[in-house]
Amino acid sequence: MSEAGVLSPSPSIFLLYASIFFSFAFLATAQNATTDPSEVSILNSIFSKWNIKANTELWNTTGDPCSGAALVSTNFDVGGNFNPFITCTCTFNNGSLCHIDRLKVYAVDATGPIPEELWNLTYLVNLDLAQNYLTGNLSSSIGNLFRMQYMSFGTNALSGEIPKEIGQLTELKSLSLGANNFSGPLPSELGNLSKLEQLYIDSSGLSGEIPLTFANLQNLQIVWASDVELTGRIPDFIGNWSKLNTLRLQGNSFEGPIPSTFANLTSLTELRLGELSNASSSLAFLENMKSLTTLVLRNSNISDSIPSNIGEFQNLTQLDLSFNNLNGQIPDSLFNLSQLSILFLGNNSLNGSLPQQKISSLVN
Repeated sequence: MSEAGVLSPSPSIFLLYASIFFSFAFLATAQNATTDPSEVSILNSIFSKWNIKANTELWNTTGDPCSGAALVSTNFDVGGNFNPFITCTCTFNNGSLCHIDRLKVYAVDATGPIPEELWNLTYLVNLDLAQNYLTGNLSSSIGNLFRMQYMSFGTNALSGEIPKEIGQLTELKSLSLGANNFSGPLPSELGNLSKLEQLYIDSSGLSGEIPLTFANLQNLQIVWASDVELTGRIPDFIGNWSKLNTLRLQGNSFEGPIPSTFANLTSLTELRLGELSNASSSLAFLENMKSLTTLVLRNSNISDSIPSNIGEFQNLTQLDLSFNNLNGQIPDSLFNLSQLSILFLGNNSLNGSLPQQKISSLVN
């Protein structure tokens, strides 16, 4: 959920030294810059209201906050003592002005509502407030953060509806709302976030149908949407999210069938569906999903036999087809999957038995 900060080593020693020289030159210039005074005031107010303090040994909080460690962007993704933490960009006004571009308050027991003034940190590109005890609503002023790329509110106690203004954050690549107490539907305005790559809404409290505007989210790679009261049919357009590698839709209130367009999702490595009602489904859509490592279709009202080419799914480590209407013979090729360690086929009408030599290596 945080952006990558790893550079490949240069093959040229000259370029390496040039890069080091440039980095030191940038830091020297940045050290002479000062933080926007309004942002300093906002930061102090937020920390005071949440009763949190930074590690003064690593981050100069008595002087200008945009100095020292705050000028090294890779520190933001380092755990441990760099939390709470900010990073800054100091290239404004000919290098004399810094703006806070990242704010992390991760798992530090911050308690209470999100201060309204936070939404005025308009240069933020990364905001991580996950795993705290934050309460109250997300403000409509969230739309002020139009530069935002990575935003996480996961694992808090936030409530209320998701403001439609979140659809104004069109640079957003990752959004985490999971494990909260939100209510109401997914805003259709989320469909404006065409650059979105990761969406986490599992156990968020949201409900209703997936908006039609989500058809625009064709850069999605990871979707966690389990254990929320999503209803209606699983949209066919999900089959057009061709970059998906992880899709979790368990514990919802979806109606079947599984869309045949899922056959297009050949980049999937993890697929979890379950608790589908009404219309039954087949397993035909699986034919070319040879990259799967995890396939869970528990209680999905599937009426079919296990595909005869299941032995070609050599990357499978977990397979759960339990609580369906599967029939026919268990293919022998299933037991040639050397990586398979978790297998659930119970509560079906299948014929056959597990080879004795395979039983010891499976969890069933």
